Amino acid sequence: MEYYGHWRNRAFFLILVIIILITATLSSCEATDPLDSDIEIISKERIEVPGQNPNIDIYKVFYKSDNIKVLAYLTVPKATGKYPLVVHLHGGYALERKELSHYDFGFTYGFSYMSDEVVYLYPIYRGYLESDGHVQGIAENTRDAENGIKVAMSTGSVKPDSVYLLGASMGGGVALRLASERQDVKAVVGVSPFVGWDVNLRWLYEHPDANSPEIVEENRKTGEYVRFGLINANPESKGDYSILDRIPDIKAPVLLLQGTADESLIWQTVQDFAGDLEKAGKTVKLVLYPDGRHGLADKYQDQRNQEVTQWLHTYGMPKSFALQ
Repeated sequence: MEYYGHWRNRAFFLILVIIILITATLSSCEATDPLDSDIEIISKERIEVPGQNPNIDIYKVFYKSDNIKVLAYLTVPKATGKYPLVVHLHGGYALERKELSHYDFGFTYGFSYMSDEVVYLYPIYRGYLESDGHVQGIAENTRDAENGIKVAMSTGSVKPDSVYLLGASMGGGVALRLASERQDVKAVVGVSPFVGWDVNLRWLYEHPDANSPEIVEENRKTGEYVRFGLINANPESKGDYSILDRIPDIKAPVLLLQGTADESLIWQTVQDFAGDLEKAGKTVKLVLYPDGRHGLADKYQDQRNQEVTQWLHTYGMPKSFALQ
């Protein structure tokens, strides 16, 4: 009986130790596993780019978005820690183009110099470069970007509630939509941003006699197709083309930079959208550049970059980050 009692005590303590070890292991996994673990990463390859910051790793990642293989580039500081996430959203077409796949929009490795105090994400939407599928609209591009953010989160290096969205052209619309869907966005920047077909259609309706510059007439034709060929034919799809109805859900401060000689969009629509944000009580700053062209990659490039950098610094971005 004495031997049995001794064995039972040893067994009890052995089981207790095993339980403690299992609990500690699970706790460790919970602390280090990413919040967004439902994204399917197809491949993740570390690459080297000439002139890159030696203190960052650059990854070429393929992941699934709506079951489509999508490409993203990701930079992560080599030093262990938690960092803000900068999401760069490129431009492109604001409507589906079934005839376009692997479309090259002028991609460069401009992020090779990226700060080693941020995690940086550059998602390449479906239909562009090495991403599968064909070019689609702003709603699908938003989902690709959202899933790309999950990829970045999966590194475990992203600081909570510290997402910064930078969008150019159509990517500006993606940034605004993402800002309406996420509560962890600290600041938004739109450079020559597409602000939704609802804003464009409203402006065209309010200015029926306007037909210049050329982009106005182009948008009038495309707008008619969107209104009658897409939305009226499928009213449930209206939300795929709009941003106005998302304004109440945008909590982050928004910076909009727009040139008045934009050849790719009606610049007044950006001005109108800034007014809509202001009327809704949102934090918004609009900067207009006289005779500035689309993307402001002209005589205003330095001013554009300084404005963006200052805006991000104001809302918590590390001072080492600078747009070049």
